[in-house]
Amino acid sequence: MAFRHALLRTTVISGLAALAFAPAAMAQQGADVDELVVTGSRIKTTEYTSSSPIQVITAESQTLQGLVDTSQVLQQSSLAAGSFQVNNQLTGYVTTGGPGVNTVNLRGLGANRNLVLLNGRRVGPAGTRGTVGPVDLNVIPQSVINRIEILKDGASSVYGSDAVAGVINIITNDKIDGGQVEAYGNMSPDGGGEIFRINGVWGKTFDRGYFNISADYYEQKVLRRQDRADTSCAADYLVDPATNQRVDYKNTEGTTKCYNLFANTLRTGSFGDLVYTLPGIAYPTAAQGNAGSNATIPVPAGFARSARAGFPATYPYAEQEDPLFGRASILSPVKRYTVMATGGIDFTPNIEGYGELLLNRRESAQYGVRQFFPTLTSAWILGNPNNPYGTSLGTSQLPIIPMKSDRAQTVDYARMVVGLRGDISGFGFLDGWSWDAFVQHSRSDADYGVDVIYNDRVNAVTTTALACDQSKITISGGLCSTIPTGIPLTSQRVLAGNFNDAEKAFLFGYETGHTVYEQTQFEGSMSGTLFQLPAGPLGAAVGVSYREDRIDDQPGINERSGNFWGSSSAGRTRGGDRVQEAFGELNVPIINGVTLLESVDLTLSGRYTDYDSYGSNSTYKVGLNWALTSWLKVRATDGTSFRAPALYELYLANQTSFLGQTSVDPCIRYEDSTNQNIRTNCAAAGVPQGYIAAGTSSATIITGGGAGVLEAEDSKARTLGLIFTPKSLGVSIAVDYFEIEVNNEVRQFGASNIAYQCYSRADYPDNPYCSLINRASGAVPQILTINNSYVNVASQKNRGIDLTARYDHEFDFGRLQVDSQFTWQLEDKTQLLGSSTVEDFNGTTYGYDGPDFTGEVNVRFDKDDWTGYWGVNIIGKGSDTGYLGKDEYLSTRYSSTCRNSAGTVAPCTTLLASAATTPGLTVIGTPVVYKQYTEFYLTHDISFRKRMDDWTFQAGVQNLFDERPPAGSAGQFRIGTAALNGYDMVGRKAFVRVGYKW
Repeated sequence: MAFRHALLRTTVISGLAALAFAPAAMAQQGADVDELVVTGSRIKTTEYTSSSPIQVITAESQTLQGLVDTSQVLQQSSLAAGSFQVNNQLTGYVTTGGPGVNTVNLRGLGANRNLVLLNGRRVGPAGTRGTVGPVDLNVIPQSVINRIEILKDGASSVYGSDAVAGVINIITNDKIDGGQVEAYGNMSPDGGGEIFRINGVWGKTFDRGYFNISADYYEQKVLRRQDRADTSCAADYLVDPATNQRVDYKNTEGTTKCYNLFANTLRTGSFGDLVYTLPGIAYPTAAQGNAGSNATIPVPAGFARSARAGFPATYPYAEQEDPLFGRASILSPVKRYTVMATGGIDFTPNIEGYGELLLNRRESAQYGVRQFFPTLTSAWILGNPNNPYGTSLGTSQLPIIPMKSDRAQTVDYARMVVGLRGDISGFGFLDGWSWDAFVQHSRSDADYGVDVIYNDRVNAVTTTALACDQSKITISGGLCSTIPTGIPLTSQRVLAGNFNDAEKAFLFGYETGHTVYEQTQFEGSMSGTLFQLPAGPLGAAVGVSYREDRIDDQPGINERSGNFWGSSSAGRTRGGDRVQEAFGELNVPIINGVTLLESVDLTLSGRYTDYDSYGSNSTYKVGLNWALTSWLKVRATDGTSFRAPALYELYLANQTSFLGQTSVDPCIRYEDSTNQNIRTNCAAAGVPQGYIAAGTSSATIITGGGAGVLEAEDSKARTLGLIFTPKSLGVSIAVDYFEIEVNNEVRQFGASNIAYQCYSRADYPDNPYCSLINRASGAVPQILTINNSYVNVASQKNRGIDLTARYDHEFDFGRLQVDSQFTWQLEDKTQLLGSSTVEDFNGTTYGYDGPDFTGEVNVRFDKDDWTGYWGVNIIGKGSDTGYLGKDEYLSTRYSSTCRNSAGTVAPCTTLLASAATTPGLTVIGTPVVYKQYTEFYLTHDISFRKRMDDWTFQAGVQNLFDERPPAGSAGQFRIGTAALNGYDMVGRKAFVRVGYKW
């Protein structure tokens, strides 16, 4: 905790230092504050006079920073930069919305808990597979954006479901006269991750209306692991705490030993892990083999014992460094094609018709790597013609083969809006009111594909004495006649992954699935003045809304049938939901023109919601805007919000994944547990003392929807802010405290939590958690399956401080603007139902949630047609030490002797797999520790722009000093040793932008 407090102090000091750099600390760069109108409520205000805290990001600020991707713009904002984000860095990870999706997660509450609007109206979801839910920002090209307004607190009473952490309103350009084309390129001198964009827009404004159309092409090239040194080697990153120096094992070349991909190995019961010998390499003698009972058994001719896990340090070969590892993508490639049209026409002086059309296609891919390790049965070992060794290598043989594992998606998205709006004239008290009614429909139509290994075909060549047993192929339709001699799975060629064409065509395939998500919405509203109060007009807004969502995800036949070897399966996800809502809002002026009470306004809003899926609920919000003087204001809000269960949380068809037994089973070494219930219940379950899950396979984790059981999440949000805006000084500062508490959160309880709750309670085996577990009986009582479906199971509390400020001054020699946005997160805690453990994620690395401090500083100087820009992006330190509950994470791999709480001295792996999860287990001798923190991270961007009549030229450098992501140890969220997610994986890159307008 002392270390955690030290981290907080250093980040605060860093933030204050950044503020001290300029006469005032700064706000997100944008247009003049007094010219902006934002959507804090249904009443237009600036970000400094709204009762709700609001951040405005303009297209101008995005341009100067060299940003051309909407998701990057939002994920780099201080409200999101400290939280785990779903982006193109997540090759190989399961993501809500499918691979390639880009979402935004505000304040660490999850992408499902913030609402994204486009021109004030909801954006329908897009993506692939059965978990489509959050808005995919790929569908909104950055080139059409005029500004982005981010409401920084809950607002379901104004906007409906999902507006828990905030509301993002993306405003596009409209009423353009003329045309413009622009080309952009962004490249690193080290190669990889290049970005190219070409876009154009044309518009015409005429007497009774306007029409605009824009087109945008965006492409990001792949960045592979092999393209950067810190991502090409997955090292342990072990540290000697006495010297703070790395002590990783080295290869004979003197380089750090990498653990990239364990493959090209034959695992045997008699000799351990074996590799085929290669010419020109001096292999060690049998006595120099792996630690363990087989260390001194002579190795068969033609083989050498594997250098698994770094034993010994001087092995000149390492099967962990297969070149396929370097092929995998860090940044996955994507192409996007977008057309957007907007228009309006005045039917009468008081009635306007308007419309929007958005068409988008995303083509994305992820290049991954995996192991293929088919189990060879005793029948295969004893009699298969492809086994030249018979039982000479033992009765247990497991080839471990490197394989590529690629995915691709094509997502077509369409969104159409048609509406009428106008003003009421000469109709009693409604005279002067405005009204708006629209209907919109969006459709995401996606195909997705994945490299697969057919399980039934694997069985055909691994389970019998036949070269290929056609009777085993029951789903995929493969023919043994295509490989008449079978597949030599233990040969040197196949162990290296070098299958011939016939073998590849037989074992491997590419299967596609199809996902459709549709959303239809109607909304009508009106707003105006009810009557005059002594302090001003009483404003009001009322409206109704109807929305319907439907999803239909149909995986391929082999995935639905569970015929993927070593991969998850999924059924068809299909369902829908409807909601009807009524809402209202009041703006009540209380006092006006009194000393220290120059103006006091109260905003009130409420909404009634009725969902087919779970029923009804209501929300409210109260806001106070108190101007003590013209330059000093206080604002505060208090309200409730909600989130209805997403369709995938309701209707997700059963999907399977896998977890190791040590990750889920509390009965492993249960006799050492301090929980008497666990000792008693595990024994009652038939688990013997000393059980360590040896020889077991992974537990199958089943996930499904919770329709008929799930209820809506509910939340409370409070903000309190102080706004300082003395125009004579050119300074604008806003400081806001926020607090959000979410209850009844929908999530998966977690397989390990389910197992723990089952065996740790006195009501075993009758408690509801035990019904979700299926355990084997007999000599190996492993957990077979755990049902981990969606339930209302968690609460989460998040609070912190936002600082928004700006300095703007016109000098004789030019205009200077200095802007910044900082967020300090003070608390981020989650508690699961029935658990006494409160998980504190505040200030962790991105492997859990993210650092507790983020910020950005932007400096702009304009003189005539020239603009110069300098920006700083800041991510604070992060540490998982406090979350894991230990001062250091001991490495038992390199410190082999331990002592447990009973005083027993033995190899650490014998006492238990990891000292990090074993109370009372200490390392004898000098320990080494894993690095589980990330350093303060700061990058600099610069650019220069010249405007020349119809032409605009801009050039700049992002990440000027080529700062690499902080390094992390095994088990951290990283690729190689480079920490993932919030950091720049490409490094220094130059960009050029050229535009022409007419």
